[in-house]
Amino acid sequence: MDDGQWRAPGRDDGTPRAEPYAPAGPAGPGGDPYGATRAPSPSVTPSSSAFGTSERHRDRVLSGAGYESPAYRNDRVAVAAMVLGVLGVVVPGLCLFAIALGHLGLHRLRTSYDGGRGLAVAALALGYAMTAVWTGLFLLFLSARTLL
Repeated sequence: MDDGQWRAPGRDDGTPRAEPYAPAGPAGPGGDPYGATRAPSPSVTPSSSAFGTSERHRDRVLSGAGYESPAYRNDRVAVAAMVLGVLGVVVPGLCLFAIALGHLGLHRLRTSYDGGRGLAVAALALGYAMTAVWTGLFLLFLSARTLL
């Protein structure tokens, strides 16, 4: 293929090009070329935060040449569930609380933009596993005690 037949996108071959989305006719009321009027949406305000981030992250997200992704936060319940799941390795009763908070964290994360789903799932896995281990050790202790 000859280089004169095909040009890569972005290369200018010197021919003038028409605007791809130029207005077809005179603009109607409100500046819309199709004559529709648009009222500003009452639910969207310039100070509303992007994707549920707090106002302290707004300047960081909306500054610069392009948008940055919002800074995600982990759900506090999911973090607490993970902490209790890890502590449940040492303390027997905390596994049950890790299971309860893990389920609560997953339920809260369904309707939230917060992070922490992996923490909640890991807390559930740790909680169920350690509950089985502690229950097995308790039954082993009871059976060894009755044999003596």
